[in-house]
Amino acid sequence: MNQLMAESITYQLEKFADISKAEALHEKLESYLNDGVNIHIDASQVERVDTSVIQVLLALFSTMEKQHLTATIKEPSETFLKAASMLGVSEFLRVKH
Repeated sequence: MNQLMAESITYQLEKFADISKAEALHEKLESYLNDGVNIHIDASQVERVDTSVIQVLLALFSTMEKQHLTATIKEPSETFLKAASMLGVSEFLRVKH
């Protein structure tokens, strides 16, 4: 689907985005991906995030790029920014700390 024509959806990450939420997050984002929509991840409420959720987001960004769709992180919390920075993925996720 052409990026200019693709619809967009915003997904709110949970306050505690950890391994207990990673599988459900993956399934939800995959359903959006299958719908061919651009995805905006609202990370403003994140108080705890672990590597498993970051990995899901990395996979999403990679796949969407290959499909010429857009994924963005909107208003990342300080916690999210620190986690992305510590894992060395801030640039790939296009967030700055």
